[in-house]
Amino acid sequence: MKRIFQGLIVVATIFTTVISAGVAHASPNGSISVSPSTISPGGTVHISGSVSIQGCPQSDDATITGTSALFPPDGFGPSVARNSSGDFAVDYTVPTSTPPGTYTLGVRCGGGNVGVSAQLHVISAPSGAPQTGMGGAAHRSSVPWTPIGIGFLTIAGVLVLLRRRLAGWLA
Repeated sequence: MKRIFQGLIVVATIFTTVISAGVAHASPNGSISVSPSTISPGGTVHISGSVSIQGCPQSDDATITGTSALFPPDGFGPSVARNSSGDFAVDYTVPTSTPPGTYTLGVRCGGGNVGVSAQLHVISAPSGAPQTGMGGAAHRSSVPWTPIGIGFLTIAGVLVLLRRRLAGWLA
């Protein structure tokens, strides 16, 4: 029972860490989060949050802000419609030209900054394609080798049997 309880604590801790990873700063005016909070250039992140209806009319879009490296050419990202509660969400593909680094995302609404931020960590893109598969087997090059391999295994088996018989006769 004690192990189950410890396991539940570990799972709850991991869950809390993952959920709160992209939320850097929230205020009564709103909130913003990014998930995942670490990405390679060319990857897609989910940016969501809210802007208070009292601070900015619901009819005004929320505009995600950052640097020009993340949101070319001027640092203004996508403008997103908000629902009646002020909530917004958008998927954004990080440009492949974005250099590695930590970027602060913010929100503007009604012509002013909301005063919330989140961190996005852009890491180096992996070089080359992932090494998967079985080498030459991917293009049917293994087809002639299968019968050859079976033939050699059969010959080896026969030789082992003959060696045992010869050893028995010579002893």
